[in-house]
Amino acid sequence: MRRVLLSILLLLGLSAPAAAEDHTQACLQAIRKAEKERRMPGRLLIAIGVTESGREIGGRLTVWPWTVNADGQGRYFADKQAAIAHVQALRKRGVRSIDVGCMQVNLHWHPKAFADLETAFDPVANVDYAADMLKEFHGDLRNWTRSVKHYHSRTPDKGDAYFDRVAANLRLVLLRRNDLADAPPPRRRRVIRPGEETWQLPPQVAEAG
Repeated sequence: MRRVLLSILLLLGLSAPAAAEDHTQACLQAIRKAEKERRMPGRLLIAIGVTESGREIGGRLTVWPWTVNADGQGRYFADKQAAIAHVQALRKRGVRSIDVGCMQVNLHWHPKAFADLETAFDPVANVDYAADMLKEFHGDLRNWTRSVKHYHSRTPDKGDAYFDRVAANLRLVLLRRNDLADAPPPRRRRVIRPGEETWQLPPQVAEAG
C-alpha cells in the first residue's frame, strides 16, 4: 500500500510526507561524534549528558536536546521552539542564569558560546562547546576527574557530588549500553530488579505543560 501511495505522489509531482524527526537520538549522536573527534575517554561525555539532561522515554535512556534549567527548576520541552520561547520568557522576567540544551551550557557564564538561541539548542553546537570546554579543563588540570568536577562547579562540595553522579551514570552507560535510545532495539527487554542501580537523572526536571 505504501509503495502504491508513493507512486501516486510521484505521478502527481508531489513529495512524500516527511518522517517525524527523532529527537531521542540527536544529542547521543552528537556526543559520540565529539568523543571520537576529541579522543575523550569512552562514554564519559555521554555520562555527563545523562547527568545534565537525561530522561527515559519508552523504557530507553536518552539525552534530551530541548531541556532548560533555571532557578533550580528544569523542564523538558517537546521541541526547540518551545524551549526557545521559555528561555525568552525567563529573560523577560530578569532571569539570567539559564542552562540549555543537551549539555546544559549556562548562558550567563558563557555569553559568547552561541550566536543565538537557535544555535544554543542545536545538539551539535551545544555538545561541541561542552566537549571543547571539558577538553580545555583537562589540558589545564591533566586529570579527568577534576575536569568533570570543574565542568559543574569549582566549589569542592558541589563538584564532588556532581562527579559521584557522573561516575554512577558512566558505570551504567557501560553496563546498560543496550538501554540507550540509539542502540539497536533489544530482542528482549531487560527487567530492572528492585535495589538495582538506576540512572542518576537530573533532579527537579519535569515535563513542560
